[in-house]
Amino acid sequence: MSVTADVWKNGLKTSRVSKPTSNTSSGYLIDYDGETVLFDKECEKFMRSFVDAIFSESCSITQENKAAFGLFCQHSPGRSWFARLIDAKRVDFKEVAEVIFFRLVQYFAIVLFECSLSDDFCPATTILQMSFTFFQKGFSEVYHDSPKKLDAPVKQFVFQHLKDQEIWKSLRFWSSAFLFAVDGERQKRPKKGSWRSLNEEEQKEFNLSEEYSAFGHMGSFLYMMKNLDVAKETREVFISKISTIENLSRDQIHELIESVEKAD
Repeated sequence: MSVTADVWKNGLKTSRVSKPTSNTSSGYLIDYDGETVLFDKECEKFMRSFVDAIFSESCSITQENKAAFGLFCQHSPGRSWFARLIDAKRVDFKEVAEVIFFRLVQYFAIVLFECSLSDDFCPATTILQMSFTFFQKGFSEVYHDSPKKLDAPVKQFVFQHLKDQEIWKSLRFWSSAFLFAVDGERQKRPKKGSWRSLNEEEQKEFNLSEEYSAFGHMGSFLYMMKNLDVAKETREVFISKISTIENLSRDQIHELIESVEKAD
């Protein structure tokens, strides 16, 4: 990878306007503007290798690559590629080894920090969902009997180590994340043409699917917000805002709140 520890040592780590550089085959130094096609390809190349390394127990991540990761994450294409490639890993991984688990905690925290600074909510939404996906199994100690013994293995999720992230306090993030999630599901549905081309029955079916989608996602988001210790006041404003946008009934809102409050 062309972004090396030398770049890090030159003080680019803490600069919000720093840009990674790369040597072309002709030997000239390119100063990326952070938005070019070339830079996007460089981000993809680095992040593919880096994400593969995260999920490999036998692979050691060098200080040089850690530095490059921090630098790339200061730019939107770097954050987007990381989130996209992490999302792809859930096909093969959900339960992970301890070393992989704490790598995810570490690098998720870096990306969420940068997303919060930049109001970059799309990759942050993916990281949110992945933090509730990846887990490790551990043992909890119990003292019901003497001597001390280990209880049955329990799942420990990545999100449990990310509760102090500043981005969770942002109502703008939660509203955007919800709309990203609903729209993502909408895009997966078969296209049936324009609204005017649908007959009355098809329009009713579409509206019903939209309502079910919004209701289901609202439940998921309230569950995540509660487990991330988001303030109750923030959750209440979120419910009010989204239920108005999605035209949810009072009964549906009450059902959601009641089910989330009962869940542990």
